Amino acid sequence: MVKKKILVVDDEEDIAKALKARLKANGYHVISATDSVQAFMMANKEKPDLIILDIMIPGGGGFIVAERLKQSSATHHIPIIFLTGISGGEERAYKVGASGYLMKPYQPEKLLETIHNTLDISGTQIAQNLNDMMGASS
Repeated sequence: MVKKKILVVDDEEDIAKALKARLKANGYHVISATDSVQAFMMANKEKPDLIILDIMIPGGGGFIVAERLKQSSATHHIPIIFLTGISGGEERAYKVGASGYLMKPYQPEKLLETIHNTLDISGTQIAQNLNDMMGASS
């Protein structure tokens, strides 16, 4: 089975390291970025299966990154889970296309459950889109 690739975007080194270790221990391939520019570049280059994104990152912030990724034909399909210490941003997060919104400090089990559910839903949607395309071409 191919490991799912997750892009972690957080400028707080301790949080990013802990998150990376936890995700790797649960069978995910993890790549990381520390600012908005890196996040956008890594998403385009690496094509992750999911992005975990902080709101307060240098270079424009997580909402700007999410908006740009959702507007790009190369990255619009990648699910984004916001993991942040900012309360009150949930409505805006979902408006820019987020699949989840969790607050720091986070419960590891809740994060893993959200990731699993998001990847499962995303995979189901991709399969359904492929089936729709195949049905339309026959």
